[in-house]
Amino acid sequence: MCTLIAGIDLLGPRTLVLGANRDESPERASDGPGVLRERPRVVGGRDRVAGGTWLAIREARAVTALMNRRPTPGVAPPAGSATPRSRGLLCLEAAASGPAADAPALIDPGTGERHAARLHSALSLVAREAYAACTLVGLDLEEPSWALLAEAGTETGVRLLEPGWHVITHADVDDPNEPRTAWLMERLRGFSPRNPGEALDGLADLLRTHADPVHGTPGVCLHRDRFPTVSSSLVALGIPPGEVGAPRYLHAPGPPCTTPYDDVSRLLG
Repeated sequence: MCTLIAGIDLLGPRTLVLGANRDESPERASDGPGVLRERPRVVGGRDRVAGGTWLAIREARAVTALMNRRPTPGVAPPAGSATPRSRGLLCLEAAASGPAADAPALIDPGTGERHAARLHSALSLVAREAYAACTLVGLDLEEPSWALLAEAGTETGVRLLEPGWHVITHADVDDPNEPRTAWLMERLRGFSPRNPGEALDGLADLLRTHADPVHGTPGVCLHRDRFPTVSSSLVALGIPPGEVGAPRYLHAPGPPCTTPYDDVSRLLG
């Protein structure tokens, strides 16, 4: 993917809303949302070339997403290292790893806070193989959410994500020097949706934004020959206080400015 907007605990404790555009070569074959793993149940799109995914939802309680990053200037993989493994496979395996939904809560003895067990599982996966530059994002209703910066030849970096809005593109989390990120963060400032529907409608509007050089608006929905926006997803997990309903998963199998979102929430089980 190329743009991810995540809202953590904005609708109440243990809630998550997100919107994401995938920018990819139209010639790279992929499948729309489906069941990727049965146990644990993981759903999302599938890359037909390498078999991985760019966005995976596990048991309607956690989301793992993959963002390709620009390589760090001057960084080269260690001599003799293997060809980088598919980052999409890393995303899929990270989504399927970690504790089961009914596992007892793990507490960090140093802080007394919930222990990010899925983060440690992801770090173990990254340590086993070489990967091209990427940000692996773990958003969870039960554990702390995080962003893991991985690139062969560099030390893996980790950022825990606090409640609130976050934007990730091909650069750092909430990077004020990345135009698209900075523009989206400014638009999200003060956006306090009252329910999941309002949140997803607002995110969809942002994901449809086209570049407008006159007004200094960077493109979010991209129309270009190389790596245009090929699909878009909206997700809402967790039930806000006083609300009723079920988790929501919407997917547009094309650029969201012209392609309606299909409701594929049934896949969540």
